[in-house]
Amino acid sequence: MDEILELATKLGKLIAADPRAVSMMAVRRKLDESLIDRQLLTNYQAQQQKVHELEITGKPIEPDDKRKLQDLHEKVAASAVIKELLKVQMDYVDLMTRVSQAIEAEAAKDKTGE
Repeated sequence: MDEILELATKLGKLIAADPRAVSMMAVRRKLDESLIDRQLLTNYQAQQQKVHELEITGKPIEPDDKRKLQDLHEKVAASAVIKELLKVQMDYVDLMTRVSQAIEAEAAKDKTGE
């Protein structure tokens, strides 16, 4: 178990040093520093959740809720920081997916024939 944790720690450090992870952290800092963009993203996510809950429960979605969601969507789409965040998130998720797949593939190999 100690060896696995040691290797996991090394992997974590390698991932943190990867350009995709470095970019992700840099853009997260930009978002943290931008009160306007951070609040915009929070408001958009809250409005999305509200509309989603109304849909799930079968309750009517008021035109004001639809307009508010559309307005927030347009503002999110226009935000340079949020656009950058979405791009680097895709790159980072791709990295983490590949890492996870490599680990799973190796763990799933039949070791009895060795």
